[in-house]
Amino acid sequence: GPDDSWMVLRGIRTLAVRLEAQQRSAIRLADWLAARQEVTAVHYPGLKSHPGHDLHASQTTGPGAVMSFDLGTESAALAFLQAVKIPLTAVSLGGIETILSWPCRMSHASMPREEHQKRGIGDGLIRLSVGLEASEDLEADFARALGK
Repeated sequence: GPDDSWMVLRGIRTLAVRLEAQQRSAIRLADWLAARQEVTAVHYPGLKSHPGHDLHASQTTGPGAVMSFDLGTESAALAFLQAVKIPLTAVSLGGIETILSWPCRMSHASMPREEHQKRGIGDGLIRLSVGLEASEDLEADFARALGK
């Protein structure tokens, strides 16, 4: 319809600058998370340590703004999600706001636990879609939440 078409056109006009800003923040947050003692793994193709980094870099112009990181346990993930203030918690990706989701309890909740384990979806895994907030603000919020 015309309204949908207008919304798509409006969004496409600023897509490149939004994605560029989101990727810059995502790269910074991925590096920061990877250096945190509380984080057992960061899955993001923008990290040189990611097993698919070279292939991804050969096929794209940027690493994107979506990653996941593992806090190891259900209790650590829940405490983190309850403590953060800036990100939304939702099963959604690609907005202008930073969004966190907990795959084992949200998007993949109906999947049997054994299947979670086979697919690497542990109880401590958090998915992060980085938005347009200042990366410094997100780091401060995450640091405070990880400290709880």
